[in-house]
Amino acid sequence: MPPLIFFGSSPFSAIVLEKVLSAKCKVLSAVTTPNKPVGRHLKLTPNPVKLLAQKNNIPTYENITPFPPLNLRGGIEEGDIVGLVAAYGKIIPQNILDKFNGQIYNIHPSLLPKYRGPSPLQQQILDGVIETGVTIIQIDFQMDHGPIVAFQKDIIQPNDTWITLGNRLFAKGTDLFIENYLEFENCKLKIQDDSLASYTKKLTRQDGFIPWEQFESELDARRYTLDAKLRAYYPWPGIWTTDPEGKRVKLISLNPIMVQYPGHKPQSYA
Repeated sequence: MPPLIFFGSSPFSAIVLEKVLSAKCKVLSAVTTPNKPVGRHLKLTPNPVKLLAQKNNIPTYENITPFPPLNLRGGIEEGDIVGLVAAYGKIIPQNILDKFNGQIYNIHPSLLPKYRGPSPLQQQILDGVIETGVTIIQIDFQMDHGPIVAFQKDIIQPNDTWITLGNRLFAKGTDLFIENYLEFENCKLKIQDDSLASYTKKLTRQDGFIPWEQFESELDARRYTLDAKLRAYYPWPGIWTTDPEGKRVKLISLNPIMVQYPGHKPQSYA
């Protein structure tokens, strides 16, 4: 396999990078996002991709404009490089895509064109989807729009959270990429049918809010919708409400029912 430039910024991205390195693929550089403040003291902390790349002596870049220096040696040309994108979280501009001559691919955790956008894992759980999968596309200038080069189906289990589902789909997607990459250039590209496309949005803290009366009612009924929301939103933005005294209450689990008030340990709901 030609050398890679890897794009990613989340724990899912680190799963992909780890598997690529384990398969002895040469990674020239990793493009990721800047350090973010974490914890009570808001200490600037590198994301898992940067930590893994540094551990393996892979140069990391936080900006793709201008294109990251490649330090090309040994007869490697720009056109010989493959791009692999996994949970990067940013749109890659066309002038950067052009550097790869079409050989830049994205691992997306849904069966495209369904569930394009930033929160496909969460939305599939919320929608009660059973059959899911992972899709590898050749990236174009639109979000999750490029032609499909490979896909693999999977099943969402009743106890899957968006994190367990993402861990599994990104791992499967990486295996699919490693095992089939040599066929990508010669495979028949499948153009996505935009009429079948659905889109997800970027989540906010407010997405996890449920009014108090509805919260109590759904807890009493143990409704499936509440279970789906918990699996889709835990640990962030979480399922939360404000009680009649104005205190914020976060749902921690449904079996047993546990809630948490700010600054306190989780407690049984009564």
